[in-house]
Amino acid sequence: MTRIAIICHDSHTLFVEDISDEMLEKYNGEEEDYIKDNYCISGNFSWDYITSAQYIPDKKETEVYDIDFASLAE
Repeated sequence: MTRIAIICHDSHTLFVEDISDEMLEKYNGEEEDYIKDNYCISGNFSWDYITSAQYIPDKKETEVYDIDFASLAE
């Protein structure tokens, strides 16, 4: 399993997805090919692997919330 974050720079949208190894095999292991085939975004995007994420609310620098993707999927 590979967890990736994709940012569409045109719509300023963040996508986070867990992609199975089996699914990536269909794209010869190329995450970028998978993204281009499965997302309706222009070529103006970037992506990377992620292992964790945090959310920091506006004007609350001392409050940091870990995003637990496993619990979101349940």
